[in-house]
Amino acid sequence: MFKTAITENTVLFFRIILAFTFTGHGLVSLGFSGGYELHYRIFESVNLFNWNVERFLFWQGLWDLLLAAGILFGFQIKILLSAAIIYLSSVAVIGWMYFNSKTGNIFGFAESFRRFAWLFYAIFLWLHYFKNQKRYTLLRIGIGFAFLAHGLASLGFFGLRGAHVELASQVLSEETANAIVFYSGYSDTAIGIFLLFGIFSRIAASVGAVWLLVVVWLSFMLGIPEGIFRTGFLLSCIYVALDLRCHERNILSLFSKQIK
Repeated sequence: MFKTAITENTVLFFRIILAFTFTGHGLVSLGFSGGYELHYRIFESVNLFNWNVERFLFWQGLWDLLLAAGILFGFQIKILLSAAIIYLSSVAVIGWMYFNSKTGNIFGFAESFRRFAWLFYAIFLWLHYFKNQKRYTLLRIGIGFAFLAHGLASLGFFGLRGAHVELASQVLSEETANAIVFYSGYSDTAIGIFLLFGIFSRIAASVGAVWLLVVVWLSFMLGIPEGIFRTGFLLSCIYVALDLRCHERNILSLFSKQIK
């Protein structure tokens, strides 16, 4: 019954997931969490126009909350989803720019990939509302990119490992935080690869959902906004584990005709 209730209401379920995502992110930008400092540093590093950082984050936070409410309640949904896709694409580019500014390295793929989950979910919804299509593979690919990004960054490849350790150290000892980040880097990378290429992907999603239960618990210990934000990861991973339609195609057939 639980599975049926979710898989028969895919569009509503992922609107709720995006609402969680934008709400959590917006509350952080509004200063309701220790993660505000990271948001501040990211924008400060790419602030080419010397805008007031605090004021920008305030308006960004309000924009996130507006997106969350609009997408959740279906208000001007086509316009908001189009805006969300542009916005999330910009955030992905800014993540890469932040990596480049911190390291001088242009290969910061993980910092962009970690935003792809929300981007792919928004594209999934956009295709439904504009084209009357449901490309379920996008949902699996999206969460796959999220795991791969966090895994690679935790291992120090193509992303910033320090931010993971810094956040984990706020609720765990530094030694424990380092160990968890390091070993989860291997597991997250493996889960991401399996999900992206459709190899044992349903098992990978199930394992990932169990791990995300721990991540969400730790996130709520860090702050309510972080917990809300990462609950979106958990819910999407549970969905992908439950719905066989997400596993019918591999990444190479992503844009071929699929269920309407």
